[in-house]
Amino acid sequence: MPEPENDEIEVPQVVNLSNVNVENVRAELVRASQSAIRSLEADEADVNGIIVGAAATGKFSGRRAVIGAINAQQADLRESYVGGVRGESLSVSGKAAMMVANTINAPEAKAAIVAGAQINAETIRAGLLVGRNINGNVQTLIDGRAALAAGALGGLIAGLVMLAGKLLFRRK
Repeated sequence: MPEPENDEIEVPQVVNLSNVNVENVRAELVRASQSAIRSLEADEADVNGIIVGAAATGKFSGRRAVIGAINAQQADLRESYVGGVRGESLSVSGKAAMMVANTINAPEAKAAIVAGAQINAETIRAGLLVGRNINGNVQTLIDGRAALAAGALGGLIAGLVMLAGKLLFRRK
């Protein structure tokens, strides 16, 4: 008698990892320390001192972690390095290449790009900061005037190059 087909993959409720290298982890709750995970999918993840390639979670909590990318509803990162983090609500103390969220709380963070509707920061250093409501001590590499000046200068240079090219290489 053939076995009935089961299209659903059973997802474990809790996965605890310590001192391991794992390709993929998928569970409702993942706790990991001193490990490396290529891909993490969970409703909730609590990690400490690990490396993660990519994470998709409802709630992500990380301390002393190195993470390529996080997509989470809520993320709390302490003393961590992140390539990119996207979510509804972020709390970041560490370094990130890009942070995008509706609400960002950054007690102390450094980032290349920060974008959010509500940004609260004790100290945040960003290359480019875009936000509707920004509160706190913020240092940006590019502010509004610098962006406007850079755009105008870039447009002027591009226009002069196009004009010079047209004058030099027109057909006779």
